[in-house]
Amino acid sequence: MTASDFAWPPMVTVYDLAQARQAATRAQALGTGLTLLSADSAAEQVGVGWMASLGQAIRGEFPSLPLYVILDCGAAGGRAMAALRAEVDAIIFTGGERSSLALADQADDLGKGLLAERPASLDFLTLPADPARAEKTLSDWLLAGTIDSTEN
Repeated sequence: MTASDFAWPPMVTVYDLAQARQAATRAQALGTGLTLLSADSAAEQVGVGWMASLGQAIRGEFPSLPLYVILDCGAAGGRAMAALRAEVDAIIFTGGERSSLALADQADDLGKGLLAERPASLDFLTLPADPARAEKTLSDWLLAGTIDSTEN
């Protein structure tokens, strides 16, 4: 999978299982796909297994949901290499060109995506505190990939 050529479903940055579950519940209700995106450089902070486990849990709970999982590895080449072997669909790697080329070859061999920068996503930390407004913001993002900033 060439990450730049792939039409990713709407991306949502999540920090825990409850947020991932909320996004998946909403995406399934709306009939959309979902891409769960880790926090910036999460592989360095919480490790590779955390995001892979989160993705496995959500896939188990929502087996019919078109779901993708992307782990942000920052510039950590070793973590990025390990992440490609884990159960994530793609990684973000912002390290050097030499490492990026090696990772690109491995990603291609494994059918995984490699992104050079963070894509646009709805970050759970930016949702309104009011649950109804948060749900509307999430729904709007999942349906259109945009947020009406006048409502936040």
